[in-house]
Amino acid sequence: MQRVIITTSNNLLFDQRVNKITLSLEKAGLEVWRSGRNYPAIKPPENRPGRTILLNILFNKGPLFYLFLNIQTFIFLLFNKFDLIWAVDMDTLPAAKTAALLKRKPIIFDGHDFFSELPEIQHNKIVKKAWQLLEKIFLPGCDKYFTVSPGLVELYKKRYNINFRLLRNLPLENNLAPIPPLSGDPKIILYQGALNVGRGIAQTIESLQFLSEEYRFVVVGTGDCADELKELTKQLDLEDRVIFTGPLPFEELHKYQKGALVGICTYENLGLNHLFSLPNRLFDYLQAGIPVLTSNFPDMAEIVRNNETGLVIDNLEPRNVANAIKEACENQQLRKKWQQTIPRAAKIFTWNNEAKQLEDVKNLIK
Repeated sequence: MQRVIITTSNNLLFDQRVNKITLSLEKAGLEVWRSGRNYPAIKPPENRPGRTILLNILFNKGPLFYLFLNIQTFIFLLFNKFDLIWAVDMDTLPAAKTAALLKRKPIIFDGHDFFSELPEIQHNKIVKKAWQLLEKIFLPGCDKYFTVSPGLVELYKKRYNINFRLLRNLPLENNLAPIPPLSGDPKIILYQGALNVGRGIAQTIESLQFLSEEYRFVVVGTGDCADELKELTKQLDLEDRVIFTGPLPFEELHKYQKGALVGICTYENLGLNHLFSLPNRLFDYLQAGIPVLTSNFPDMAEIVRNNETGLVIDNLEPRNVANAIKEACENQQLRKKWQQTIPRAAKIFTWNNEAKQLEDVKNLIK
């Protein structure tokens, strides 16, 4: 059987996109291996498709992490058979591209982010220039390109004159098509995803000061800002109203989605990667029957406005966030409309429809 190896820099526990790509490639008759790193060392559920190989990297962040990630990924690819490499993001592309060239095998680049525009590096010109250099060296010459939003398709075209294909991070279809509840007690606000800089989580915590005691904020996930967010919660004396679940495999997200009245999918404008973001949680909320509160950024706002699946806000000032949350949770006319529009949108925005973009991938293998 022809083998595809998907290279990543994460532990694959939370990576729904790689899981869905694996399902689609296996459906096409391909064997799929996924490589990642064994950090945090959390064992994923055993019933996932494909074979997972987690590498023990000596460092967890910084330049040495990326160096050793690529060295160990390259060695892994060098000593294992593959017919196609699917490289996820720039941080694995140097190793994947080099191995593909040496073995004369096709390679697909899947850009979940535009790395030189990540918010974490915008203040560091040296790091930003380093990622830009790597993009210029390794992006050209791949056999096929995918990315997650129309804005990033255009940005890659403008920067590097490379034609990317849109492959949005849509969820598997939920046959139950949940209908948003009209009300709830308590009123649950949900955030699911990485707890990283600029995602409006801190502002949502602060917004609870302007909302009644019945409002609760459930934060599902972990990330670089987890400790800061917990400290903020403590400083504001909101520990009984903000629930941090910690990291969860995506198979368990439904436990916290049930009963949520609104899902948070906001961003600060900290670079073009945020501006053109189209995160999977925006669509996951719809599939779970949860209206979305999102930022007025092109790709996210277009989905929400055109499909009438939530509210769009212009700024993340905490009182403004609080007003939007209250409107989303208490406006009965809006919620009755969402009971019609969200199930309809949930049937449109599914991986079952989006995966048609992968139908010709097998043709790359000779």
